[in-house]
Order: sequence, then C-alpha cells, then structure tokens
Amino acid sequence: MPRDANPLKTEQITLSVNAQTIWYLDRLVETGLYGNNRTEAARVALYDHCKLLISQGALEMVPRLRATDIQPLS
Repeated sequence: MPRDANPLKTEQITLSVNAQTIWYLDRLVETGLYGNNRTEAARVALYDHCKLLISQGALEMVPRLRATDIQPLS
C-alpha cells in the first residue's frame, strides 16, 4: 500500500561522513530495510533514530501543524 504524500516541505542537507560510516550505510542497504542506496539508508536511519529518541523522552516531540499551516505542494 503506497504512503500518502508528505504534506511537509522537505529541506535538503549535505552530509559528509567517514569511510566507516559509509561501510555501515552499505550494510544497512544490504538488509533491504533501509532503501536502495546510501542516501536513503542515512535518511531512514536518522528518521528511525529520532523516533527512538522521542519514545525515550530524550527529544521533545515536535508540535503538530494545523491544517492552515501546511502549504499546498505545487
């Protein structure tokens, strides 16, 4: 079942990582659970880790946006 489109605007960032981190990202891709490339693996790992930190109370949950705050995708 496809996911709904993300109503939040995405922001692009650039990450520089060392060779060991690349090795770990490649292992995550090999599992098939973290996307098809290093970029997707880093995105999923970061997203999952944020969820873990929120569940542990180490990171505050971001307030929900009101429908009027969401800009339509153009």
